[in-house]
Amino acid sequence: MTLADGGFQSRIIGSDGYWPEPPDVFSYSMLREIEQCPNQWMLRRALFPDIWSERGYPDLPNLPALLGQVLHSTLETVIAALVERGCDDSSSPEAVDVLRNLGGFTAIIASTITVVGSALEGNPRVSRRAAGFVQSLGARIPELRRRAQAMLARTRLASRRAERSSDAATKVNSRLLGNGSHAEVLLRANEIGWVGRADLLTLKDDVCQIVDYKTGAEHETHREQVRVYALLWSLDETRNPNGRLATELVVAYPDRDVHVEAPDEVGLDAIRANVETRTVAARGELAQRPPHATPRLETCPLCPVRHLCESYWSLLAETSPPTSIAPVDGFGDFELIVSERNGPRSWLCRSTGQVSEHDAEQILVFAPDQQLGLEPGAKIRLLNGRFHPDPEEQTATVTVGEASEIYTLRS
Repeated sequence: MTLADGGFQSRIIGSDGYWPEPPDVFSYSMLREIEQCPNQWMLRRALFPDIWSERGYPDLPNLPALLGQVLHSTLETVIAALVERGCDDSSSPEAVDVLRNLGGFTAIIASTITVVGSALEGNPRVSRRAAGFVQSLGARIPELRRRAQAMLARTRLASRRAERSSDAATKVNSRLLGNGSHAEVLLRANEIGWVGRADLLTLKDDVCQIVDYKTGAEHETHREQVRVYALLWSLDETRNPNGRLATELVVAYPDRDVHVEAPDEVGLDAIRANVETRTVAARGELAQRPPHATPRLETCPLCPVRHLCESYWSLLAETSPPTSIAPVDGFGDFELIVSERNGPRSWLCRSTGQVSEHDAEQILVFAPDQQLGLEPGAKIRLLNGRFHPDPEEQTATVTVGEASEIYTLRS
């Protein structure tokens, strides 16, 4: 329910919030998220004062995402240092000296994991799991080191030794860029109200290369994104006042580089028209209260705010069985009514989709490692429960694990 003061009432107890203001500027990742589901974008950025003081709903990271975050941050640190030093190659004596001064890849990765762990400890959704995440990340340091070294070995830099001043890094986003490699370049296209951050931009007399590092699997949207960066670069009046065009676009993955054809002026015009049309549509979506939701069983299980989305739970109610997205043994989400306590760590429940308790399929919620404190008659939403059906007995068990979450609904 949306309230007059810009707030909204969630069905989850203690999760009322305030809608965010529409963004002043857009980015590629922002547009993609809005297009996938405006409601998800808004909920992830709303204010939830009863949960914490930060902006947005607490995120729910997973280990693969955290590994990618650590790897990307490590590359940022190393490449920025190499560029600042004016190195041409990651294996040059100067580069070796830079890495030695940083403590080496292992130290850089370990330091990044510490930073990530501190952020997790401040996240009320995952604070109890922070130590486990940090331990898992630490065990993957050798793998992360190999992946970072492989990606860096393919990186070619261009020296800009004339600019090796102590504040060169702070100037890169506030002045015209000269020949050489520049790390973490903020591209701003004021004409269309867009921004983007190029991981590495290398300029030579006849070359303008934009590199975007990706730590996960290949996806066609990555190619579209780097083409959009070419557009933003061409429209950046501060860093590129002469409208120089990109000549080389690279999406760098852990195991290989993908070269994307750089658009010419006609291609850039087409990209711009596409971006502007989609931006107008996205702004229209964000103006709706409540925002439009696009629930899909293929994507919603990965949404970190799906427990707040009524459209998602309405979709689940239409599936078979209605208690879960998983009709076979596996993980799923469940909306349940607590019937009674069954034992020290288990509760008998039924699906909210069942009309009455009489002859209803019983669902045993079992929590082997924690006390749930559920009250009979309470309605709950249980995320990431392990579903064990028993068709012969017309019963099912949902096991609550470390990654499970339980939210109580208003009566």
